[in-house]
Parts: sequence; structure tokens; C-alpha cells
Amino acid sequence: MTKYKCTLLGAAVAVATLITLQPAWAGQPDYNAVFPGILMDKDIKTTGQEMKPVQKDNRPLKVGFLPTAMDTYYQRVLAGVKEEIDKRGGEEAIELLVQAPSSQSATDDQIRTMEAWINDGVDAIAVALYNEGALLPSIRRATEAGIPIFLFNSPVADNPYYVSDIGYDQSDGGRAQAQWLVDTYGDKEVNVGILEGLPGPHTSQRMKGFNEIISKHPNFKIVAQQPAGWVRAQGLTVTENMFTAHPDIEVLVALYDEMALGGLQALKAKSLNGKVAIVGYENMKEANDAILTGDFAATVDTGAKEVGRNIVRAVDEFVMKGKPLPKKIFVAPKTYDAKNIKSFNQDDYVYVPQQKM
Repeated sequence: MTKYKCTLLGAAVAVATLITLQPAWAGQPDYNAVFPGILMDKDIKTTGQEMKPVQKDNRPLKVGFLPTAMDTYYQRVLAGVKEEIDKRGGEEAIELLVQAPSSQSATDDQIRTMEAWINDGVDAIAVALYNEGALLPSIRRATEAGIPIFLFNSPVADNPYYVSDIGYDQSDGGRAQAQWLVDTYGDKEVNVGILEGLPGPHTSQRMKGFNEIISKHPNFKIVAQQPAGWVRAQGLTVTENMFTAHPDIEVLVALYDEMALGGLQALKAKSLNGKVAIVGYENMKEANDAILTGDFAATVDTGAKEVGRNIVRAVDEFVMKGKPLPKKIFVAPKTYDAKNIKSFNQDDYVYVPQQKM
């Protein structure tokens, strides 16, 4: 074979190799340009039963926002929703309908709201799920009626009809808590108490992530683990009982800051605040302040306001521009402690109206 033929053959192989190595996602939209920090490795395949993108010209679009309750987390999500609507023209572009159930587990309230919005012919619905099975018929009916469903803060999304699941991986939040323990205590033997939330996917997913990390480090001994219902009052009571039975607990981990703040009350009554490390979850304003005073050791921020922004960005892309979306629009949680808490932007807790020119 001549040198010329060898060169051509080598070039052909190089081209073939280049084509073969092109990533499958090379032709996909640059979702990071629309959703900053999106974790595309979390994405999953579409089912084919979702609504297809549709470009609606009617203004304002009617968009329903349906959390499981209007607690501090969902207030932050809502703040992000409102700010992103402002960027798109405010009420003249998107009419926001907000309805919160009477409690975290009041699924019947959510169903009634969903059915009312479907009958009214809203343009899109963003819903947080506590009981996905109970809401499945409504989600299907909305999809069949041409109303796209966007989920948020929903750790288990098994139904085939939703367009995108917007939020973060709940397991990543639990992993972040456990990783902070490992990074802080190393090989030191540490007794840990855990405040869980209500039984269900939020608790199970967060604990799954936590256990994935902590199980590799046997120096951390979980001596007590009890549910505290996601609320402060139960966090107080459960922590009191926990420390009565296990006064040797050195770290109190809570799967939500409300429970952690109840735990802090119990520890203050025993003059143990600042002596027992409290690791929270959500970065509520009070938890943030508690890190600054030394009453909390750390908390995990799950980007609540960014979730709200991403809900409106998704509506904009899918309903206003008629463009496809990834099935999961997830961002990474971030852990805050005394080392970096002052870097957190306090505006993240409130709705900041856009300045009109």
C-alpha cells in the first residue's frame, strides 16, 4: 500500500472515529442556557404520554401554582415564580393562580383545586405532590385537556403524564448532610440522632441519600432515629425524649429546618445549644441566623427560589415558545456552615419586585 493510500485510510478512520464518538446529546438544545446549573445527568427518557410543546398566543397565560402547603419553603419557591414572571412582563404576560391546601397531607384539597383549574381551562399547572397516586387521575385529565403539568419538590414521579419534574434530587440533599459530617469529623467516633419527617417519599429519599454516604463510615453511630412530622413543635418534643434516652448524642440531624429549630429549643432548655451540633435541611432564614450565632452547625440549601424561577422558565419554553424540555430540571443542593454562610444572598428569602424603567 502506498503512503498516499495509507494517509487516506488513516484520515477515513479518523473521520469515522470522530463521528462514532460524537455524543448522543450533541444536537440537543443547550438547556444550561435556559436553566442555569441544570444537572443533565439526572435526566430520564420521556414516556410519550406527556403533552407535546405548544405555542400559545393568548395573554395573559393562566398558570396554577399548587404546593402541598404554604410553608417557608414554598414561600421561597413562590418568590422565585413571581420574580421570573416580572421578567416576562408581569400580570400582562402571566396570570398566577395560587392555592395552598390546609396541610401537607390534605390531598383532597389539591384534587379539588386541580379539577377546578382543569374545568376553567388554565394554560399550565405546577403542582407539588405528597400523594402522587391520588393525584394521578387529575394529572391525566389535565394532560388530555391540553394542560401541561409541571411537578416541583416531588421526590417520586412515576406517572407518565407530567412534562418536567422541577427541583432537585432529594437524595442529594441527604447525601450533602452526611458528607458534611464526614468532612467535619473525619474518623472520629460520633453519636448521631436523626429527626425524620412524615413517612413518605420525601423522608425515604432523603434518608436513602444520607445512608449511602454514612454507611461507608462506621465511626458514625446512629443511636436514635424518630419522625417529627416536619414541624417545630414535634421537633421539640421528639428531641426532648431523644436526649432523655440518649444523652450522649453529639450531632442532631434533621431532615427539615423546622424540626431542627424545635430541636434547638429543646437543647437550649438543657443548655446544650452550641455543644450539640445541629445539621438542618432547607436553609430557612432562622436556620441561617442560627449558623451565624453558632446554634446550628450547618444546613443544606436546596435552591427553593431557583425552583420557582425554573417553573416559569419551563412554562415560557414549553407553552410560550413551543420548545421541548428535559424530563427533569434539577439543580444541586449546597451546604452552608460557619465557613461560607455570609456568602449567602439574603434576598433569596423574599420576593424582590423588578425595578421598572
